[in-house]
Amino acid sequence: MLMRIAVIFHMPEIFDTGWADKILNVLRDKNFEVLALTYGTMSRTALTDNFMEDKVKYEERKPSQFLPEISSKVNAIIIATHAFSPKKSHANCWHLIRNLNLENVVEVETNSGIVVAWSCKLNDLAKLLSESLGLKFKKPPKFPHQIIWSKDGKKFRRILGVDIGDYVMVNKIIVGEAVSEDVIIVEENGFITDVLGVKLKKNSLSRLAKLGKVSIEKVSVDARRNLRFTYKTPRLIDVQATRRGVFFLNHNAYEVYNFAPKAEGVVVIGDDTTTIVMDILYRFQTPVLGIIDGDSDKLLENIAIPKNSAIIMVKDDDTAGEKIFKEVFGGENAVLKSFSYVKSEVIKKLSNLNLILNVREF
Repeated sequence: MLMRIAVIFHMPEIFDTGWADKILNVLRDKNFEVLALTYGTMSRTALTDNFMEDKVKYEERKPSQFLPEISSKVNAIIIATHAFSPKKSHANCWHLIRNLNLENVVEVETNSGIVVAWSCKLNDLAKLLSESLGLKFKKPPKFPHQIIWSKDGKKFRRILGVDIGDYVMVNKIIVGEAVSEDVIIVEENGFITDVLGVKLKKNSLSRLAKLGKVSIEKVSVDARRNLRFTYKTPRLIDVQATRRGVFFLNHNAYEVYNFAPKAEGVVVIGDDTTTIVMDILYRFQTPVLGIIDGDSDKLLENIAIPKNSAIIMVKDDDTAGEKIFKEVFGGENAVLKSFSYVKSEVIKKLSNLNLILNVREF
């Protein structure tokens, strides 16, 4: 009987280290029918840098959206990572299995060199993978059954897989640096009011509040030391589309691919957001005007910067971002004006407000 397997590659390091290719080669050598997928902005970037678009499909949706329809069509789901620590990979698998009621998951974690069968019926497949890839076979770890609870009118949610020194993200907003492995989100009346076990960043909770009411069960959470701890030479993309307009991103790098091939330029608010967007858009040769205030967490290092880009250091990037969005972009996410015009307007507005500390051109 032909065994159908879905392989979900999680995070960019699995591509950069060559393990994604090795895993696919092993599965195809065993004559399995393989569906290979990845998701997420940095995974998409690594997929491109490693010339693997023909082997692995990029999925726009979240795993919670695409895995339910896949799980019924395959015999096994392999979730493959090259994680900073194994407990991050374990936590990711545990959440997916628990939330989606999956019964056919095998975890392959190449950095720590282990294969885990999360169901005993997949022990044979897990052992075959461990032997073929030279990894150790292990039983699944145990996690606390209760990660969400209520007390005194508040709701609490524990984030699993956190290491001290990780940057903790809630709904893709960096809230701060973990000072404990026990990190807990606190929600009151639909708003996140605290994140325990974290040294909170300035304005992080107010940024979350601006998103409106949330369900603590459904907010996305992540804890990472950096977004891509491996390095690969960026791959330049031959852009055929006509470039028109300048786009605006405020502390959100995750929408950059929505306009990457067609933008004449991008204005970005936030230190780490600027770093991420610059590095990605280097591949498209798209200039970036970054507005920062010096509070970078260095989530992405060794970046490439597109030509004709600039960085403006300001006293407060939140204030600067609000002014630019209203007065230069007219409250819209894009304007049909040249990048040079928008850049000069931004500098003029911020100078008039006495917010600029210095400007660096690239």
